[in-house]
Amino acid sequence: MSPHPARDGLAHLHRQNLARRFPPWPGPHRFDPESARGFRRAAVLVLLAPAQESEEVPGAEVSAPAADLFLVQRSTALRDHPGQISLPGGRIEPGEDVVTAALRETHEEIGLHPDRAEVIGELPPALVPVSSFVVHPVLAWTEASGFERAQPGEVLHALRVPVAGLLDPQRRRSVQVAGLTRFTSVGFRLPVGWVWGFTGNLLDHLFTQLGWTRPWDPGNRYLMPVAEARGRGAESIPRDGSDDLSGAREQA
Repeated sequence: MSPHPARDGLAHLHRQNLARRFPPWPGPHRFDPESARGFRRAAVLVLLAPAQESEEVPGAEVSAPAADLFLVQRSTALRDHPGQISLPGGRIEPGEDVVTAALRETHEEIGLHPDRAEVIGELPPALVPVSSFVVHPVLAWTEASGFERAQPGEVLHALRVPVAGLLDPQRRRSVQVAGLTRFTSVGFRLPVGWVWGFTGNLLDHLFTQLGWTRPWDPGNRYLMPVAEARGRGAESIPRDGSDDLSGAREQA
């Protein structure tokens, strides 16, 4: 595959992990074998690609490489994290390794065949105490421009999101759920909802380690209604021929 600064950034994170220099995940996500006892195992794919469209972010002096990130909005019918926007991934099935599980789930959710993803490497596991999961992030790169539509079921739709837009300080908040203000996560605002919770915290940590983060004010907060946190109101993007969501595009 062709050289790209975003791909080089993923490779740098992998080398950090191999050298045991990757900083621990923040707060409740820091891995601890004792705390993880009895947790289920899952894998997610941090999948980047060359940007399909350039996005000019006002006031950006130094921007992230021109790259897109793939996300999915989970079905509202799921028991764990319904309606939330997350990285593609899911449970590790018996007999699977971490990479195989991440690629299989990504294929099921966004239609990307495993042969079209270049696996860069793994990062340390992270804890999601609220749902009792140990999550294994896998770094990957693709130059695929279009995917077959995945079978419906676990996701409402897949999103291809410009990284530069995610990092716009005007779209970032500290997210608290009404009635659960003891837990605060990093939030990234998309036209279809918030990237928050575990995924928000994970991406914030990754972008910081990559050196792509722009200064933003964590004191700016979004108080999320409980119904929104539980996925109520999340809907599939209308198929009206206009899938440009100004920062989040449905992947057909």
